[in-house]
Order: sequence, then C-alpha cells, then structure tokens
Amino acid sequence: MKLHLAVSKDNLRPALKHIQIKGGFIYATNCHILARIPVNEAFSELFTKEEEFYILGDDWKKQGFSKCTDFKRNGNLLEAYDNKWNLQGIIKMKDKNEIGGNFPDCETVIPQETTLTESLDKISFNPSLLNDLCEVFGQSTNHFIYTFFGKTKAIKVAHKDMEGFGILMPIAMND
Repeated sequence: MKLHLAVSKDNLRPALKHIQIKGGFIYATNCHILARIPVNEAFSELFTKEEEFYILGDDWKKQGFSKCTDFKRNGNLLEAYDNKWNLQGIIKMKDKNEIGGNFPDCETVIPQETTLTESLDKISFNPSLLNDLCEVFGQSTNHFIYTFFGKTKAIKVAHKDMEGFGILMPIAMND
C-alpha cells in the first residue's frame, strides 16, 4: 500500500511525517486525509495490539515498501520482500519518543456511524486529496463507498473489498 501518500510533508509537523502502527491498526495522516488499515492486512501477524511503532513515510517510499508483498520483523527492524522473496529494503522502526512530537489520536476524528440529520445541498472536497487517499489503497475512486456525516464532518471513504478506510476533510462552501 502507498501509505506514504497520506503522510505530511510539513517539516513543522515532524510526527505527521510518520506512519503509525498502534492498537492493531496502521495510521497515516497529514491532517487533511487519514488512512486506517488493519495491521494484519499489510503485515500479517508481525505486530500485537499492545505495540506502538512509527515508520518515516519517506523511508516507506524510498525502500519501495508499497510494492512489497511480504514482510519479516526482527525487533524494531522491518524487512520488505517482493513476491519472489527478494529483499527490497529494511527500515528501522521508531518509538513515540523518536518522532519529534505527538502523533494525533486518530480514533477520535473517525466519525461514528450515525444517521445524517442535516441536508447536504453543497459539500466539497479537494479532488487531489481524494485521489491520494484512494491511491493509498491502490484503487481508483470508483471502487469506494463514500459516507457523509454532515457539512463540516469528515467524509468516510471505504474500499468495497477491504477493511481499511480513509477519512477526508470537506471544504466549506459559501452559499
């Protein structure tokens, strides 16, 4: 998966330049989009729910992890392999004290499944951000189900065939 597409490029927010592995999920965010994937979808049984690690998004991209199909773990080292078990790269995972700030509690911004109570006459979002979010999952935008929770609430972008999903923040529209 192309998780590096969802991380921040902002040097003023160094923690957001990382991919977080925590509580059985993988999170990547730049504060405009958020990708959440069950850790077992990407890494099989390599992590427990109690563990918390961080991977620099640039390392994920440079090592070609988005193209890898198999992973091995040796402590805080993560090795990536292609489908023929050729080693593609090794990344040293960090703990939360090594990322230069606090990674946000992503679960608090994920909308809860509730009934939409307001009319959605106009809603907008950045199509480039939507494209990045869908590309994280390796699919075009027509393979997703979009759930709207309100004019100022995050839009849930869920892939039809995966447990993972993304969050996209809307843009306020003037009447």
